[in-house]
Amino acid sequence: MVVNRRMCILLLSFSFCLLNAQITKVEPSEDFYTYVNQAWINNTEIPDEYGSWGSFHEVYQNNQDYLKEILTSLQTNSVNLGKGSEKQIVRDFYNSGMDTMALEALGKQPLLTYLKQIGEIQSIKDYLDLIPKFYAMGIQAPFYVWASPDEKNSVVYALYIAQSGLGMGNRAYYLEDNEKYENIRKEYVAHITKMFQLAGINEGKETEKAKKVFEMETVMARIHRTPVQGRDSERSYNKKTMEELKKMTFNIDWPGYFQALGIEDDMEYAIVQEPEFIAVFDRMLQDYTVEDWKNYTQWKLLQSTGTYLSKSFRDQQFHFYQTVFYGTPKQQPRWKTVLGTLNGNVGQPLGKLYVEKHFPKKNKDKMLELVAGLKEALSNRIDGYDWMSQATKAAAQHKLGNIGVKMGYPDRWLDYSNLEIKADDYFGNIVRSTEFNFNREINRVGESIDPNYWGMTPPTVNAYYSPTRNEIVFPAGILNPPFFDYEADDATNFGSAGVIIGHEISHGFDDKGSLYDAEGNLKSWWTTEDREKFEQRAQKIEEQFNEYKVLDSISINGKLTLGENIGDLGGMAIAFEAMKLNQKRKGPKVINGLTDAQRFFIAYAKMWRIKFRDNVLANQVKTDPHSPGEFRTNGTLSNFEEFFKAFDIPKGTKMRREETVEIW
Repeated sequence: MVVNRRMCILLLSFSFCLLNAQITKVEPSEDFYTYVNQAWINNTEIPDEYGSWGSFHEVYQNNQDYLKEILTSLQTNSVNLGKGSEKQIVRDFYNSGMDTMALEALGKQPLLTYLKQIGEIQSIKDYLDLIPKFYAMGIQAPFYVWASPDEKNSVVYALYIAQSGLGMGNRAYYLEDNEKYENIRKEYVAHITKMFQLAGINEGKETEKAKKVFEMETVMARIHRTPVQGRDSERSYNKKTMEELKKMTFNIDWPGYFQALGIEDDMEYAIVQEPEFIAVFDRMLQDYTVEDWKNYTQWKLLQSTGTYLSKSFRDQQFHFYQTVFYGTPKQQPRWKTVLGTLNGNVGQPLGKLYVEKHFPKKNKDKMLELVAGLKEALSNRIDGYDWMSQATKAAAQHKLGNIGVKMGYPDRWLDYSNLEIKADDYFGNIVRSTEFNFNREINRVGESIDPNYWGMTPPTVNAYYSPTRNEIVFPAGILNPPFFDYEADDATNFGSAGVIIGHEISHGFDDKGSLYDAEGNLKSWWTTEDREKFEQRAQKIEEQFNEYKVLDSISINGKLTLGENIGDLGGMAIAFEAMKLNQKRKGPKVINGLTDAQRFFIAYAKMWRIKFRDNVLANQVKTDPHSPGEFRTNGTLSNFEEFFKAFDIPKGTKMRREETVEIW
């Protein structure tokens, strides 16, 4: 049967059903994701410059077009752009990146100063002295360092240290024994070899040196924690005083290292996420020669800067990191690449121009109204839970009430007026802006938390929950259709923007976020019995998603995706509850034969539509805590009673689980 005729009668309109009759061969009870998105799936091709394509990409593309318009207008209206102004910074940075003739003329010249510094390394101490200087300018080091709220004293910034050093990112690419990864490993060595050749270093020994880099990274990969292990907050919190840090290693001068980063001498402690990795790195400093570490650092320089150099470097970087890794056949137009760099390096000056043009105050006010409705809905739901004690309910309500909200853009913009940006120095602009941003952040160590901090730039198409700040943040970039539409009906916005809001709120109560209290500290607020009940419910969600497969044989990792799956399920339930509260105030509506509930769920399914290249999908399942859109839709809805009612989903069908799970 092509279309559910009973549904057509229930909808009181054949328009939606006739459309689906033409585009789908599945029932909503069998695969709601495809039922809603079949026409889009059939008619959409992944653009050659992307590894995947979906709603997020469509909004990102539109935002890039908006930003390009802004940059174009700055070219024609360039009078009175004062030095250090947002417009001067953005325009000159953009122009420097678009001047490809200048980049070609320079070739490898921007690297020479840094290659000389590497060449002057005579000892392990020299190497360790150079790491922080390079790290501050964006060159990958064996370990990350950054400033973030102390997870057990969230009112101050602490220094965090974590595993890094892998040019392919995830340990699986180095260690898993299968033909696909073996081919990627061979391609990686070939890529390093080619980059050495382009830079004119290690002449005659490029392949030998590339193999040594791969060997060193493989040693690091063996001790790297998996993405699942990395979600263990307690295991990752290892507070070390300066004396304890000194005892951890034989070769690293930690006070000298921190001083080189610009941190004051009176820093009392650091939080080491993976002490075992630091121990292995310390041993590697003895196991490998000074020449090996010079060679490794040369590669890190090329790996981290290759996309900012001449075409031969850019093409080689793209070949490995996009074509080999993800199957992406074509590079993005130059203007898109440069805009991406601007957003990463001077995203607030760029974002200020973006919101002035494309994010009216009415959008912010509407979203804040939605947030208030979502928080009210979750509060009501918490009161009604029969599996949770009054003590835990009170703590949950306290945490919910404390959740902060940042919408669209900062109340106070960061000051970039002292950042030197030149219209003829793209590489230098990247180095200076990276150092500028790094120094601003690292200098926070030991200071009180900045309440105005934003972890994303305004044009970003994403949102997040911060457990240590207990706040939800929504950049202006994501507040566009299909995620948010000021002109759309309420039910549609609840099914999209409302679910996103609910999703981020739910992260405060998922398997990881629920470990943090109302003040953002890693501290339990549950009774032992209630926590056990929560974990039993979470375990069922994990088991459900373990059943899903992609590309016929690769299973979704239910443990890796658990937090996001709880966020989706909670976000759905909270948003639907908020929509019902809204109905009580405004009354229900039937539009084009679709009830509020039906429009809500259709909007939800449209939001997650996406197509992947096989390599991208396989990589996402291995490394990404988000399930693919098909399962974010069907996996969530198959647990939701209100969905069964809205689309008359009978028992015994794929979209109606025999045993459903509800947490929030």
